[in-house]
Amino acid sequence: MEAMEHARFTVSPYLVFALVHSMQFGSEYLDMSIKPIQFAGNDTWISVILCGLCFHVIIWMIYRILNRNGTDLIHIHHRFFGKWAGGGLNFIFIVYFLLHASLLLRLFIEIVQVWLFPDLATWLLASVLLLLVYYIVAGGFRVIVGICFFSLFRHLLILAMLFTAGYFHFNNLSPVMDHSLNELLMATKELTFPYVGVEMLFFVYTFIKMPKKSEKWAHLANFVTTLSYLIVVLFSLLLFKFEQLSTQLWPQLTKYKYVRFPFIERFEFVGASAQIFWIIPIISLCLWASSRATKIMLPVKQRTVLPIFLVLVFVGVSLIAGRNHVEVFRVLLSQIGFYMIFAYIPFMFLFDLVRMKAGRTV
Repeated sequence: MEAMEHARFTVSPYLVFALVHSMQFGSEYLDMSIKPIQFAGNDTWISVILCGLCFHVIIWMIYRILNRNGTDLIHIHHRFFGKWAGGGLNFIFIVYFLLHASLLLRLFIEIVQVWLFPDLATWLLASVLLLLVYYIVAGGFRVIVGICFFSLFRHLLILAMLFTAGYFHFNNLSPVMDHSLNELLMATKELTFPYVGVEMLFFVYTFIKMPKKSEKWAHLANFVTTLSYLIVVLFSLLLFKFEQLSTQLWPQLTKYKYVRFPFIERFEFVGASAQIFWIIPIISLCLWASSRATKIMLPVKQRTVLPIFLVLVFVGVSLIAGRNHVEVFRVLLSQIGFYMIFAYIPFMFLFDLVRMKAGRTV
């Protein structure tokens, strides 16, 4: 199937790598090792691999659904469930993306307030960043993809983690396989939220030239995400004891304290500021997908809806008052993300498969 959108709006299949990896590798990596380690301890790295393998299966399911129907999820919902029920499901995704954008923006502002400017007003930084997001999203899908591609250079910061090598305790990794399968699965569930983002494929599919050829790039992106998270978790295990990790808010930022340069006194300030390269691509994609879904569902222009959604995200960010609210919001969204990935997508895959088989029988 060829892409449904005009050629000047589409992107090459290999850029799906940047899209999927940008969506998956957000600021959640900062504290992703804390909760899973409570279940799987030194074997948490096994859960990281398990979670990565599960997402390869989910990506495979997503492409089977999209390839069979030849369009995006918005139209598939209407085709499967009708105008009202399908519209209701699309509305759930719109709300989910707006909530995801609000949480990430509030997390970044909290990092800035804790590490850089304690007296900075939440609404002020939120306003500036949302104006930047408006400029990017209004530029169109190709501009967002360009930002996603540019954000890949953030991986250079991983090299800074090598400064911690002198403090590694390799005994922290032993004994291996000391936890039950149930404990490993519980840790795998906790790791789901940092991995979410592959559902964006449902919405960008028609903007990819020869979309079937992009599947291998989506799998490669998930592989690189798994590898990145494996490094993050292994470095946390080698550097901190379990008791220390439970007292850390963002262990990955703490690691930057070990970095020393003669020309930069506090490298952790660089690490905290650089989180903007993690959140801007995700927030832009979430607002683009939600505004596009609304445009298809209702007779309104995407540029008309976008400012309204930006205001909603701004209100959402302003209502998340502090750490407790952020954590409650995060737990709620991680639950929604878990069931969306491991319940709704398999349901859609089976539903589409049965529907196709029934159609052939008739």
